[in-house]
Amino acid sequence: MLVGCCVAVCLSPGTVPAAVYKYKKDGVWHFTDDPAALPADQRPETTAADLPSGSTADDLNARLTAAFSPKNGVEAATLATVWVETAFGYGSGFFVTADGYLITNKHVIRPASSPGNTPGRATAVQAEALERHTAQIENQAKRLQTARKELDDFRRYLDSQPDSASRQYNEARYAQALQRYQAGRQSLDAARKKLSAQHAAFEAARLQQRVDAGIAALNQNFTIHLADNTPLYAYVVEISDTYDIALLKVDGYITPFLSPPRPFAVAQGEPVYAIGNPVQLRNSVTSGVISGFEGPFVKTNAQIYPGNSGGPLVTARGHVVGINTFKRLTHKFEGLGFAVSIQVVLEDLDSI
Repeated sequence: MLVGCCVAVCLSPGTVPAAVYKYKKDGVWHFTDDPAALPADQRPETTAADLPSGSTADDLNARLTAAFSPKNGVEAATLATVWVETAFGYGSGFFVTADGYLITNKHVIRPASSPGNTPGRATAVQAEALERHTAQIENQAKRLQTARKELDDFRRYLDSQPDSASRQYNEARYAQALQRYQAGRQSLDAARKKLSAQHAAFEAARLQQRVDAGIAALNQNFTIHLADNTPLYAYVVEISDTYDIALLKVDGYITPFLSPPRPFAVAQGEPVYAIGNPVQLRNSVTSGVISGFEGPFVKTNAQIYPGNSGGPLVTARGHVVGINTFKRLTHKFEGLGFAVSIQVVLEDLDSI
């Protein structure tokens, strides 16, 4: 695979040098100064950190505000929310500083760390199901082995009896029992064949998960998309050892960002809004209230869908109270969303 190359263009003295990207398409080399024009498989893994000294940062905050003219705090908060693209899926994130630091879930960029629905947990559930199925087949085999012995004993008994009405009656019983045994044997053979295929698929999936996790662990650069769909390159700054949070950064930009409310300013029952990108629907908003607090989490009945992970949970004024992390079903199958408290996030991350 060919990777796009970045070269410096020499300009007249006093002119800021521009980045020019070289890429190959249909066997022909092309040049562009727009990184967004590069094919996805040829984008450089560098970020905007190499801006020349003295260059002016691009004011994304002003650009997005002018483009969308937010009418309230929630709409303003969507401007700071991004779509995080990875090799294995996508999620959400949001800026927390004006110089490009953004937060997302650890499991968005490291799929193996997903809470509640991790590949590791899914693998364990599948392994348990296979163990139960194996035990059932073994029990079925033992029952058939016992039935076969009883049939053999019955056959020897019948062969020792003279021809009579009683023997004919017992021969009919034997034939019925033998037919049931043969049907059970066919069922057992089919179950064993199915189990063997399930074991093979399980091992292949587990191997692929290990490969994917290994690749994800090595990846330090990601593409994020702004509210206007502009792609930017972000790199990993910090990944929490304790919580499902990660800190990324883009360089060379002034970014819109979200601020937390005053400490203890939010209470149970307060309206909140979950912002994210479920099924790649950009910056969708669901509403609810704060249902309660549980350890480091803020609980809400605002819907948190796949793709919302990593997005902000905000108040009506646009203050971020937490990072959307996962959804848990109650005994009535009503969903409760869990967001890591923004205070916990800011205390846990050392780089901001």
